[in-house]
Amino acid sequence: MKLLIVDEDRDLVEMLTGWLKTLGHEVRRAYSGEQARREWEEHKPDLVILDTALKDTDALAMCREMRTRHDALVLVISQERDVHDEVQCLEGGADDYLRKPFFPAQLLARIRAVSRRGRSTLLLRPPAVITVGPLSIDSLHNEARIFGKTVHLTPTESKLLHLLGVNANNVCTAGQIVAHIWGFGNDGDASLIKAHIHHLRQKIEPDPANPRYILTVPGVGYTLVRHPEKAEATASTSEHAQRASG
Repeated sequence: MKLLIVDEDRDLVEMLTGWLKTLGHEVRRAYSGEQARREWEEHKPDLVILDTALKDTDALAMCREMRTRHDALVLVISQERDVHDEVQCLEGGADDYLRKPFFPAQLLARIRAVSRRGRSTLLLRPPAVITVGPLSIDSLHNEARIFGKTVHLTPTESKLLHLLGVNANNVCTAGQIVAHIWGFGNDGDASLIKAHIHHLRQKIEPDPANPRYILTVPGVGYTLVRHPEKAEATASTSEHAQRASG
């Protein structure tokens, strides 16, 4: 497995590099954001082990940028004890999060776990941009475009809309949505889905009070409807006519 370790702590990087190489991994090192960009682009790692406390760059923004050139899994390692930092990293695109200090066995277990999750879907991973009828969803940049209008999404909204887009015309249950966004099942988190759906409708529905794209399936979940192109054209013409007459 090709790994890239990005951390300003040179002693830690050297120790991890030597140890991971003995396990058969190909390991590259970077001690700054600039060096990480160069190593990422040149050597195309499978997994980036990243300390986000880099002085010369916003590490998560760098990851989002570099993933447009070569997609890789990202495991954040951090000395932060604030749970909000973990949430921010995971919602910002990290695949997993591990607090320092850690035992080598913990890191190895995380590498194996995130690799299993990533590799099992890598070849089938949906593209970053998905088109469903007039709606285009860009999960990499947290944006959506509908009828020529671009709207900005939060990371959570982007994950949710992307999931619905991948499963267009099929129902996504509350449990599936929670597992996809938060990574675990929790009824408390399920209660947040309704709020996120509401915000998405405000952003992409021509008439949020009468949604025609993101529909609720009572007692089950939500679905993103892929309308036939002819019907879309008719609906769009009708909406423009109503606005003109109003």
